[in-house]
Amino acid sequence: MENARESGSGAQIVIVDDVDANLMILENIIEGIGYTPRCASSAAEAAALIAESRPQLILLDVFMPEMDGYEFCERLKESPVTRDIPVIFISAADSSEDKVRGFKLGAVDYIGKPFEVTEVTMRVRNHLKIYEMQQELEMSNRRLHTVISSQARRIEDEQKNILYALAALTEERDAEIDNHMENVAHNCRMLAQGLQFSPEFDEEISESFIDNIEVASRLHDIGKIQIPSDALMNPMTFRIEHLDNSGNHALQGAQILERVFQNTPKNSFLPMAIEIARFHHARWDGSGYPQGVSGKEIPLSARITMVADLYDTLIGDGKGENDCDEETSLRIIEEKSNIFFDPQIVKVFLKIKRQLRHS
Repeated sequence: MENARESGSGAQIVIVDDVDANLMILENIIEGIGYTPRCASSAAEAAALIAESRPQLILLDVFMPEMDGYEFCERLKESPVTRDIPVIFISAADSSEDKVRGFKLGAVDYIGKPFEVTEVTMRVRNHLKIYEMQQELEMSNRRLHTVISSQARRIEDEQKNILYALAALTEERDAEIDNHMENVAHNCRMLAQGLQFSPEFDEEISESFIDNIEVASRLHDIGKIQIPSDALMNPMTFRIEHLDNSGNHALQGAQILERVFQNTPKNSFLPMAIEIARFHHARWDGSGYPQGVSGKEIPLSARITMVADLYDTLIGDGKGENDCDEETSLRIIEEKSNIFFDPQIVKVFLKIKRQLRHS
């Protein structure tokens, strides 16, 4: 018998049986109800037909040479390409044990031999209808997912724009921080990605955490908009020597963002931005602000931002009197490990130094 016989129209149905007479009977029934039969006398022939035609239904004999129907069905259900195609077993062996075995392997029905035309017709039509409905449902779900994803991206963009606008206020307020927000955001993302592969942080850092810190870290200095202009001194001095001023602007920044969050409670970036603003001048040894907060009491997002913030501040734009070169900046970061910074974060930071951005 030919591997494939095309006739009729509509759904394509692969019939697998090693007995030619059975193939002819089923072929005639399938043609008679308006579907396209494709016949195979072995599992190997059937596999080739299925790969070629992607049928809507498979009628599969149980007892065949080389590979029986049970094994072939199991292989079909293991493949993501064929697992959703409904399989109906056809066999003279119709004991409860045979049927249970077939259903456990993923078959949807069982047709006994000898074939009764009405039974075959009704079972084939019913399962084709169910398959069609499942495909329509999956297509509808995919369309719905696309719409929801598009809306989610739009909402996320709107949330980001709010934070970017707030960050722009800080940049306009302080001429010393040209590109500082962009650099800190980039370096926080790189550092978070590096920490994701560390056993100590892999449970805390997800893809969502990485995306959030890239946005939220831009607002670490939002509190500086409330500091008088004459108090915005050399950035390095501001961050390292004048702890009281640092503490004030950290608290003020958190309070500003908390007020914003009250009006936009669904903004997914603001909770992290608030904790970064409040704790980005805390110190690992507890000597920073807020006073007494130390070690892992400091939120991870703030511990990451602290390192990225000071690094970019030390380097500056390379033109200032107090700007350091990259080597000196990295050395200072390393020296402050276990004093200012989480030593494990510094260790990873130094490993990814080639990926860091500065003016």
